[in-house]
Amino acid sequence: MLGMKKFLLLAAPLLLVSCAGTPVDSSIPDSQELDDRGIIKNDTEITFLCMADSSYYGKLQDMVHKFELEEPHVKVNLANPQGSGKAASIERIVVTGFFKEDYPDIVQCYPDNVINYLYFDKVMDMRPFLSNEGYGLSEQERADYIESFMLEGAQYAVEGQYSLPFCKSTEAMYYNADVLLGLNLSGVDPSINNGQPLDATYLDSLTWEELLNKLCPAIIAYNEAAEEKIIKPDTLGKYSVVTYDSDQNFFITLANQYGYEYTSVDDEGHGHIGFNNAGMRGLMHTMWDAKDKHYLETSGTYETYVSNLFQKQGALFTISSTAGLTYNYNFDEPFRIGVASIPHAEGKQEKNINQGLSVCFLDHEDNDRSLASFLLWKYITNVQNSSDWAIHTGYMGIRNSSYETDEYRAAITPPEDLSSFEAAKASNMQKIADIRGSTFNTAVFKGSSNARTAVGELIVKCLNSDGSDEAISNLFAKYETEANEYVTE
Repeated sequence: MLGMKKFLLLAAPLLLVSCAGTPVDSSIPDSQELDDRGIIKNDTEITFLCMADSSYYGKLQDMVHKFELEEPHVKVNLANPQGSGKAASIERIVVTGFFKEDYPDIVQCYPDNVINYLYFDKVMDMRPFLSNEGYGLSEQERADYIESFMLEGAQYAVEGQYSLPFCKSTEAMYYNADVLLGLNLSGVDPSINNGQPLDATYLDSLTWEELLNKLCPAIIAYNEAAEEKIIKPDTLGKYSVVTYDSDQNFFITLANQYGYEYTSVDDEGHGHIGFNNAGMRGLMHTMWDAKDKHYLETSGTYETYVSNLFQKQGALFTISSTAGLTYNYNFDEPFRIGVASIPHAEGKQEKNINQGLSVCFLDHEDNDRSLASFLLWKYITNVQNSSDWAIHTGYMGIRNSSYETDEYRAAITPPEDLSSFEAAKASNMQKIADIRGSTFNTAVFKGSSNARTAVGELIVKCLNSDGSDEAISNLFAKYETEANEYVTE
């Protein structure tokens, strides 16, 4: 299918000689005889290999069961193997199965997993299914899916749609609303919020420049002068105004927000490592200074989850996944949590990283299995299911109309107890609805996952360095070299 001859070194080399790629079979007819028993007429069994955790595995089981009622000739094996909670473990299961002809029909995936599966010529191009007049998506339905989520599956070196969205998320900035809303900093800096007490509108529109040059210095000054501290250091004396959970996302998002290169792919699909540039080096100087002044801490510099610091009020803001609200909420000693957009570059549009899992479809040269797999995805992402999934799991609704259902509207209505988890969840879901159109994708190529690892380590090393030009330049050069070692054509 792809003419690619390189294979992942995830299995014993002696097995490579027996691995032969199979072409995608897109020969499913454009019309299907429909009746009240569903589209599939032959008894068909498919396997969906997922990474669902215990909190929402039951919801997925329920959707699968209802799909089987609509397609009574289809049996879905929902596989969630012990210890397979990470994408790397799932990928090993799939790739090992390629050599034994024992692999799933549908698998949850990140883009880098799809890149690796493509080398085995096992991933189906879903365009023929999506466009089929009998069972595909109408033009209106296709437009209803959030554009960046669909584009993620079509960003590979070869033309086609090689994954479809399912469990998607992005990042938001959570803040201690009990402390910050109504906080009057005019005595420290009268220009903040035009001299008015802090409010949700101001916190929701912060730029990095406003945050680091004005708000953070004012908060630190206020805290130092206050008899009752609004930031409470942990047992090791660590504290910060703002924390960022993902070092990798932090670096990549900054690059995209400011328009500096991170990685790219040329017209022939070759990846390029471009993060060693003056703009990104300058931003690392800025962030080093912020950390030095207790404005900023990341999970890498804190050496554990910064959600712990936020929960204990050792930080007033934390930036993390919209799917991870439970990690930021303190169930033992609750306080009101506000939800804002992450800070953006001054004078530029908001940008929020596209993260979370999609699904890809693996070819077994069986039309019924292929079609059943597509129909399952179509069912679990219909408007109602997409909305229910978002409400139940905290993931984003992947269709715009998911946010317009009565159930979703009810879920974003705050309860009376504003310090409750339900109130935080309602705010989080409202913020997701607000920012769903600002998500971006990053380039995917052989070695792009290593680039992400490299910049995650790089930012931590920069923030923990002495902050000199020499130190930061040397670190960029080191991690650029390491990232390039994994880039292959």
